[in-house]
Amino acid sequence: MIDKLISLGYSKIFAERYYQLWGERAYRIAQAMEKPLPRCFRVNTLKTTVAELTKRLTKKGFQFRKVPWAREGFCLTREPFSITSTPEYLTGLIYIQEASSMYPPVALDPKPGEVVADMAAAPGGKTSHLAQLMENKGIIYAFDVGEDRLRETRLNLARLGVVNTILFHKSSLYINELGTEFDKILLDAPCTGSGTIHKNPERKHNRTMEDIKYCQGLQMKMIEKAIEVLKPGGILVYSTCSLEPEENEFVIQWVLDNFDIELLPLKYGEPALTSPFGIELDEEIGKARRFYPDVHKTSGFFVAKIRKL
Repeated sequence: MIDKLISLGYSKIFAERYYQLWGERAYRIAQAMEKPLPRCFRVNTLKTTVAELTKRLTKKGFQFRKVPWAREGFCLTREPFSITSTPEYLTGLIYIQEASSMYPPVALDPKPGEVVADMAAAPGGKTSHLAQLMENKGIIYAFDVGEDRLRETRLNLARLGVVNTILFHKSSLYINELGTEFDKILLDAPCTGSGTIHKNPERKHNRTMEDIKYCQGLQMKMIEKAIEVLKPGGILVYSTCSLEPEENEFVIQWVLDNFDIELLPLKYGEPALTSPFGIELDEEIGKARRFYPDVHKTSGFFVAKIRKL
């Protein structure tokens, strides 16, 4: 089994890790990541309705299936020509987005009028989803450090008609300098991206354990800042596109051990791992969720929903 993973291009250390985590299933997960994901899109309800938009696309010959966890989300099953060349895309009635990426905003469930932060916002997919769930009411503070990516975010938000968002060209590690308390925070954290092999095949062999440790350290710092500025009773949704327990379950275990929080259950995905590599974690961590390419036809993805007590 380890040899099969190595034959797909994985380094020996990661082939061994994945076999430890999932046994025979590790190869099925890896095989699924060799295939491109279906192209998915989100209807932008700031500019149109789901019924109107799906009717327009159907007339043009597009066919699609619903994303179970996002009422505005669909994945194409027939694309007679590129959906990005349609007036619907060009005028911001739809946004191209992977199905798994639609879940964190839905899990956060921001309401109109709330004060919300997106701690790693570029290129704006989840930020714009938050805005439409909030009906463009309230305020979103959106942070990112990449100047080019922030420019792309600004263009995306403008095309989609988002008006309740302030963009900060700054690390969200400085979020406490705003002096603001937040109702809800989304942290789609920087990570090693090992769940995105379908679009980043080089990550099979060029990641190291040092990369994982670096990301884990950054993720912990960002969560600590998020909890600091959350109102009591406020919600933090933490997500990554990583398969590594060190960036997912181990981070959440650290949060449980060090902060006055509780994990809230999530409906979609498989329960998070509670004994990765034989290390026993708090059974509450099973409330967090994982998405797998072999079952959910998505990136490898992790989502946890945290309430500050």
